Amino acid sequence: MLLIDDFVIWLTETMRDYALKVKYDIKNINSQIKENRLLLEIGEITEKEYKKKHKLLLEELENAKEVTEKLSDVKIAEVQ
Repeated sequence: MLLIDDFVIWLTETMRDYALKVKYDIKNINSQIKENRLLLEIGEITEKEYKKKHKLLLEELENAKEVTEKLSDVKIAEVQ
């Protein structure tokens, strides 16, 4: 039973780490914010499109910071 428990803990921690890297990647979101601004400055998007995307990215950034702060140091075995 211990082997199965260890595997479940490992799998859960791996999934958490992957989510933090992909979905909640703060550096990537910051890059998207900069790219969005650049697209506005070079005329590829309108002010309205910029503001809409900027608002979504800021919300995503805030969410990513909260999730990362809560989950980055949590060990799954401690939660049980």
